[in-house]
Amino acid sequence: MFNINLSEKYLQEEMGTSDGTQIKYYKDNYWYKINSMGGEDEAEYLASGILKFSSLSKDDFVIYEKGQVNKRNSCRSQTFLKPSEDFYTFNRLHINVTSYPMFEETFKYKTLSKKVEYVVNFMKNTTGLDVTDYLRKNFSIDSIILNEDRHFNNLGVIMKEDGTYRTAPIFDNGRSMFIGNFSIKDNLPISENIKRVSCKPFGFGHKKLVEYFGKGFELDKEAAIKWIKKETSDRFRDLLVYQIERY
Repeated sequence: MFNINLSEKYLQEEMGTSDGTQIKYYKDNYWYKINSMGGEDEAEYLASGILKFSSLSKDDFVIYEKGQVNKRNSCRSQTFLKPSEDFYTFNRLHINVTSYPMFEETFKYKTLSKKVEYVVNFMKNTTGLDVTDYLRKNFSIDSIILNEDRHFNNLGVIMKEDGTYRTAPIFDNGRSMFIGNFSIKDNLPISENIKRVSCKPFGFGHKKLVEYFGKGFELDKEAAIKWIKKETSDRFRDLLVYQIERY
């Protein structure tokens, strides 16, 4: 675990949202995020830890560490950009091209297939990439950790120095594992609380997305569960074991 003090000169983003304020710092090729709701550091650490037991390559996902920034619980990750590369979220690209957010367009469509078709076609026309497999990978881990915040700003591509694109690794998993969901009740079984979880960016549930896209990776469930039981407390352990067994 890291422990670091950072001054305001390293502050990159302080953004107020309906979920609270997210404070980010950047120093020496590391991004630091301070918890705003409680537990996001643990969620990021556990999500990337689970993916280490998957069939994905190390370049497919960001690895997060837990620690403290200015005596506050936080997480950090190394930048996934190489020199002369630029990062664009799906939403930023859409605004650049159309002048309005991507969700405003997908909201017009009623079926999941039409929403996905629009996004895949837009990204193909804009970047030359087929992002279907990228979405499949993201939605697969989201289904395990119950990520409620995979909006179009948490999906992205990287423009390389030569002007071509590659998909970004899986990142930003902190709003998961029931964190920030005030409808969750401690007296309810996990199976009932899961029904209270929302899912972005298409407005369909995690199960529906995995059924539509298929699994994005294989997972060594036995090894992952053994690691989870060693690494985390009851708050996350029982939920993640339950979810991994169902994957």
